[in-house]
Amino acid sequence: MRSRLPEIPASARSEVDRNPAQLDTRIQEANTRLRDTVGQGGPDFVRNAVLGPLQDKRTATTDRIKIAIGRTAATPQGLDGLAPCTLGQ
Repeated sequence: MRSRLPEIPASARSEVDRNPAQLDTRIQEANTRLRDTVGQGGPDFVRNAVLGPLQDKRTATTDRIKIAIGRTAATPQGLDGLAPCTLGQ
């Protein structure tokens, strides 16, 4: 996600940097859950129990980043496309 962010004003840098770092932790947790639950649940288990909640967290993260940047510069567009997740991301 970091590589796809726009230029970040210095005044927003620490807040913006903190969000992807927290998201990295959530992604690691989702990957662990995927490994630990192989074969469990029905066909929608991965989507409903892992990917859906992770996407919600990614959406919240991009929203916080947009707000942080938008306080001192133009609110970035196109970050919503970073929220969806699939296996392999």
